[in-house]
Amino acid sequence: MDGYPGAQLVNASGTELPTHVVSGGNFQFTDFAPAPVTLAPGATAYFNLAYSDVPTGTETTCPTAAHIEVTPPHAVDHDVVAINAVVCAAGTVTVSPVFAQSSAQSQTTAPSQP
Repeated sequence: MDGYPGAQLVNASGTELPTHVVSGGNFQFTDFAPAPVTLAPGATAYFNLAYSDVPTGTETTCPTAAHIEVTPPHAVDHDVVAINAVVCAAGTVTVSPVFAQSSAQSQTTAPSQP
């Protein structure tokens, strides 16, 4: 597989929340180009996901997502992952391309700032 995953935020009652998915990177993780990832049966691919919990514009509060539906690149089915995330900026989440665990793109913290 290669490319960027899709995402849909969902609240605790199962209602879809406004979600705007941005492909690439931001100050929380480095942008990198998609590359093919070959997975053995039962293996796992990864991606970075970032969002802000700081209200922007006219927002005074932001909704809490209890789940995120993640759709692999070029797929139609999704997996549901439990989260507890207050996502502001009209539900904007930034996603990286998928990568293998051993990839140089695997980041658990933000890159150092110049």
